[in-house]
Amino acid sequence: MRWPFTPYGTTTLLLCLVVCGVLAVGLGALVSPWAAGAALLPALFALNFFRDPERKAEGGEDQLVSPADGTVTDVVTLIDPALNVPSTRIGIFLNVFDVHVNRAPCAGRVSAVFRRVGGCHDARDPRAIEGNRAAAIVLARVDGRSVAVRQITGKIARRIVCPVIIGQFVGRGQRYGMIRFGSRTELIVPQAELLRVIVDVGDRVRGGETLLAELKPAGARPAASAPAAAERA
Repeated sequence: MRWPFTPYGTTTLLLCLVVCGVLAVGLGALVSPWAAGAALLPALFALNFFRDPERKAEGGEDQLVSPADGTVTDVVTLIDPALNVPSTRIGIFLNVFDVHVNRAPCAGRVSAVFRRVGGCHDARDPRAIEGNRAAAIVLARVDGRSVAVRQITGKIARRIVCPVIIGQFVGRGQRYGMIRFGSRTELIVPQAELLRVIVDVGDRVRGGETLLAELKPAGARPAASAPAAAERA
């Protein structure tokens, strides 16, 4: 049977359970059962936060699945530095009760990883988009096209887990990292390759399952090698 919690938070989760368990026993013996119950609340929060349910994506490789659970907050067109071409960016806000495991929107090889130091504005604050700590990966598909995913910390979230490396292949919907507590995740798609955005602002989405956007058919385009590996600090 599969462990139902993310391996990206195993140490934190186990430590929290042990500490809360010890406190609950002590407070139950010295104070009251109500105090013991209160001591277990952080453990229940940790169990909920680090849960990692199985997901199954519908559709095919040209239909991009959501990289995170949460609420779609914005859909904008811009030149995003991750791809450096006119792109559509779909922003997703994750509250502390959402699943925080991030998933690949499509299959591809990691061709670039960008990391940014920054502040800790609330993830719903427009300043968080450009000013908070972030990590972005670019996925080079076998048809020669690329998409990007960016993780952005929030006011409570301070740590991004993104262990993938350049050259690593990830499958559609595969787990590739997480953000600790409330945060933001973005899907960036080149405008020239985008057929349609499937979701609207305000929609609730599920990582690795909900379809966010669809690419134009690649046609008979020959497979291309992944772009040159590059990593920017």
